[in-house]
Amino acid sequence: MTSFSPTQADLLRGELDNLKRRNAGQQPITNYFFQSLSKSVNLRMLTSERSLCFLYDEWDFSRFYFISFDLGDLEKLLHGMNWPPIVVLDWISKSGSTAVDSLMSNAGFHLHTIYDRIICRDFRRERPEAPAQLAKAQELETIHCSLLQVFDKYADHIITREELAELISQQLVIVNRDPEGKIDGFVVFPITGSTCNFNFLYNSGGSMRLVQLLGSFYGALAERGVQSGFSWVRRTRPMVLKLHESFGWKTDGLVDYIYLR
Repeated sequence: MTSFSPTQADLLRGELDNLKRRNAGQQPITNYFFQSLSKSVNLRMLTSERSLCFLYDEWDFSRFYFISFDLGDLEKLLHGMNWPPIVVLDWISKSGSTAVDSLMSNAGFHLHTIYDRIICRDFRRERPEAPAQLAKAQELETIHCSLLQVFDKYADHIITREELAELISQQLVIVNRDPEGKIDGFVVFPITGSTCNFNFLYNSGGSMRLVQLLGSFYGALAERGVQSGFSWVRRTRPMVLKLHESFGWKTDGLVDYIYLR
């Protein structure tokens, strides 16, 4: 059986450059859009003249990426592969998943779930009743445990404790606390320039507490001069989409098909 070989980020980038040179002038099909690999755990790859695949570990599974100039070649490369126990693949496209459906099925993957991207160009200006409650460093474990318990670790790209700690230090995590001081809601929202990634929204305190949390969130964005943002909504949660639409968000046609093996 064919196996992936251990590698490092700089070596993988070199192999990717070699692949592009060998296939100069041709358009690849890929699910890799130059995400940073510098902190990838257990990075390993597999190459051919026309394709390159790689994996890295995330929680208790491996995330899979490919770059290919020939899907037939890629299918041969994956045939008889010695796969890790659990593998996840994202296919992001505006044209559907037809191009990879058959390939992934033949490699033993099934469609796990679908997310639609939403964007907002001009946030609704909110006037929160009180200043936003910012997460504290000592609340990191509580928030991170909630992320792992509430969200889908295969689909939601849950951030690491280190990444969460950095966002808390940058005051990019807003919380709701009940009368006993227990966190019953939070928003995690990385900001780049004047755009935010509405990354995680959690609420267990009822509808009024959610209104308060969102008011704090949009008020914080206004204070920071953030004008636009993007997020992803699971297609099986139409009420979540309606909530975001009430604040001016809309789908833009980009879809994330998440496959699991």
